[in-house]
Amino acid sequence: MEIELPNQARTAEVEILEQAGSRYVFKIDSKIFEIDLVEVSKGIYSLLNEGKSYNVEAIPTNSQTKYTVNTFFQSFDLEIIDAQTKYLRSRNQGLAADTGNLIKVPMPGKVMEVFAKEGDVVKAGQTLVIVSAMKMESEYKAGRDGQVKNIMVKPGDTVDSDQIMIVLE
Repeated sequence: MEIELPNQARTAEVEILEQAGSRYVFKIDSKIFEIDLVEVSKGIYSLLNEGKSYNVEAIPTNSQTKYTVNTFFQSFDLEIIDAQTKYLRSRNQGLAADTGNLIKVPMPGKVMEVFAKEGDVVKAGQTLVIVSAMKMESEYKAGRDGQVKNIMVKPGDTVDSDQIMIVLE
């Protein structure tokens, strides 16, 4: 099985070579990874790779192939591009691509903090908003360097799935 996993920085070719229980062998681009992967609660994964432990939260969006992924150090949007998605994209060439200008929330929640104001210059990876959903707080970070054009939420606001919170330019 071969899929592409794009984020703001690049697109990686991923192939699952083996899977037995919680043990996976992946080929990512040309490098082989042996990973132990366990879902410890809904959407929360514990990953062991080369003796190091990582916790990863994968929050599905309204699309079956798009996720917001949170790790200890960063948040990013992820889309699994399988054969069907590639085909549909080739049929719909010319549609505008997402340039990382929109900071959206993937599930309903409550805005806890907003760390930017309109006109602020922000760096990729900078936390802009914290949202509480399902008893967990998630940080939403700038996917690229830019300037805050619009802030559409404030602390205490309730947000819906896929609601735009901040627009960058």
